[in-house]
Amino acid sequence: MRPKISLFLLLLALSAGYLAAQELETEDVDTPQNPPEDALVGEMFDTHGLAMMDNDEVADTARGLIEGGNYVGGREVVEELLRRDPESPKGHLLLGVIHHRSEGNLPRALYHVKKARKILDDRLVSFDFADEIVEWHFVALSELAAVAGSMGLHKDKIRYIRERERLYEFATPAELGWPLMRMRDYEEARAAVEDALLLDDPGQVAQARTALCAIEAEQQKREEGYRACMEAAEHERLNPMGGPVPFTNAAEAALSMLKFDEAERLNLEGTKRFRNITVSNPWLDLTHLYIAGGRTGEALEAVRRMVKWRRQQPAFMDQQNRAEAEMTSSIFLLVAGYPEKASRVSARVIDHPDRTGFTSSETEQMEAGHALVDALTQRAAAEVALERAAWLPFWDGARARLEARERRLRSWSSGRRVASLVADERILLATLRPYLAGSMESPEWIEPELVEIVGPGIIEAALKKVRAVETLPEAEGYFLAYEAEIAFLRGRKAKAIDLVDQAVAALPSSEVLKRARLSARAADASRRLGQKSRAAEYFDQMMQIDPGVVRRLSMALPVRFEATSGTIAKLTKGYLEDSPRFDDAGEGWFRVQVDGGSDLGKACLLGPFGTVYSCVEVTPRAGEETPTQLARRLAEEFHAAAFAPRMDLTQSDLRSLDGSPTAGGGRSRERLQTVLEDLVEEP
Repeated sequence: MRPKISLFLLLLALSAGYLAAQELETEDVDTPQNPPEDALVGEMFDTHGLAMMDNDEVADTARGLIEGGNYVGGREVVEELLRRDPESPKGHLLLGVIHHRSEGNLPRALYHVKKARKILDDRLVSFDFADEIVEWHFVALSELAAVAGSMGLHKDKIRYIRERERLYEFATPAELGWPLMRMRDYEEARAAVEDALLLDDPGQVAQARTALCAIEAEQQKREEGYRACMEAAEHERLNPMGGPVPFTNAAEAALSMLKFDEAERLNLEGTKRFRNITVSNPWLDLTHLYIAGGRTGEALEAVRRMVKWRRQQPAFMDQQNRAEAEMTSSIFLLVAGYPEKASRVSARVIDHPDRTGFTSSETEQMEAGHALVDALTQRAAAEVALERAAWLPFWDGARARLEARERRLRSWSSGRRVASLVADERILLATLRPYLAGSMESPEWIEPELVEIVGPGIIEAALKKVRAVETLPEAEGYFLAYEAEIAFLRGRKAKAIDLVDQAVAALPSSEVLKRARLSARAADASRRLGQKSRAAEYFDQMMQIDPGVVRRLSMALPVRFEATSGTIAKLTKGYLEDSPRFDDAGEGWFRVQVDGGSDLGKACLLGPFGTVYSCVEVTPRAGEETPTQLARRLAEEFHAAAFAPRMDLTQSDLRSLDGSPTAGGGRSRERLQTVLEDLVEEP
């Protein structure tokens, strides 16, 4: 993914941490020796013994429960406090903390903490620091800063931090670095960071180094950002306190320098530093690395761990990283051969985007990336619907074709959303430069889709601008990939093929899926030029790396059908001939071999050079399954196997029925299906 530096979260930024550190004292108040009968009856159902407490003691009880992580019990006690005194500043403050840290309801948290602060302001005629209510005022300002930051209200966060510093002489300059950076006030942010680095406070220094990492990255200084982020990671090694964030940030900085192996090592180091409050998820970043590198088996394990990591985070973090994690799941499902499931996930992410308070990315960058992924998943799902229409009964087929039209419309709509968001020149130019901060939040291998969405002319003009400012020589391969896409869409087939060859030679070896897309374009162009042998080579490269690109680009494989005389073989051959994925092109191309009598069917896809890409075998299910039904199921399972990635056995130990390393058929497909079901489940 893109260099998207994450905020180094410290518990000192949260009010419950302050409450635990302050150990507020309360006055002893005598309680009645002989409480009324009603009170005694109530006490029988009083879990926390509140009936015998005054309001300050009730507040302290709630505080203790919250500090211990018992938010449910804490809320019960706070509600009792507010029932007694609707204007209790402690009650509103603690309820705000619960909304923030337990329920993730940031607007309600902000409302209650603001109300607590207003009541405290009215009661504090003079600041007598012996008065414990002043300590609650301090906490209220700190919590306001924390909630404002979570909501991306950076100007408000700065105001609260500075007000706290003015009133209490409590200087935390590192906390200012992040919101100032998000407001693009880089010079003032840098000054705040430099002040923090002079302090003898490891926490302030850690926050300052993370902020400096983000400042350099957001100013699109690759080398400076890399150095600053690596220094932040080294500080964390020597002073462990912040969890994975410095390492995921350093990994993003390494990616910006196209240091893929180093990025993987840093993310793996981050996985060993779990912290229960962090927006960073190193398994998410590893998933993207593995997908882009064609390492689908390792991506499968990474995405499982990503989900587990996220579920261990508290509720209030859900608004910061839920959509990003779900979109990563959608991307994996798409590449793994499940575009319909991928489209379900991407559609709900579009409707519920993340907040961006804890990352350096702007909302527009996130939304543009998510819309681009949705455009792709909807298009691929439309292709699957058209495939189904080839073997379904008439009316079911008609419904499938209607579904395909609806999905294409949804894809077009998401594409228009992308176009409107990348109309911001800063986002567009950053996106064309590989792994640069400020760009659209989407994988590099997907981004050539922008050429068709935005228009070849606009991308061509933008490429001239980015080439003039790019400092990384290795970026040329990415620019050539865009030029190849432009040439292909303009119908300049020979030029497109030449640019593909140049781009493939210049791209880093880790960009496997990007190479597959380039091979697909070159295969299509070569075939149209009548260069059969050359086209066959490109097609073979594409299918070896990423068969799913055929669906994503709405392509058809040139094949020759070979079928035996059995009933199921004849029926299946007819269904496959009607599929939009295959074009009966005669000798010298791919071969689809179909075999089957009345109770067994088998279909295999072979390459132009004899490679067996996939084989699927079906037998009747328990109960009655007619030959027609069996043939339809064979056609469906054959498509699922043929256009899913080939798993490397050293990565995932998945095997097909015939022992060749393919993604389809048998136990491999079933095992993959079991793992992926959890990714589609509604949160």
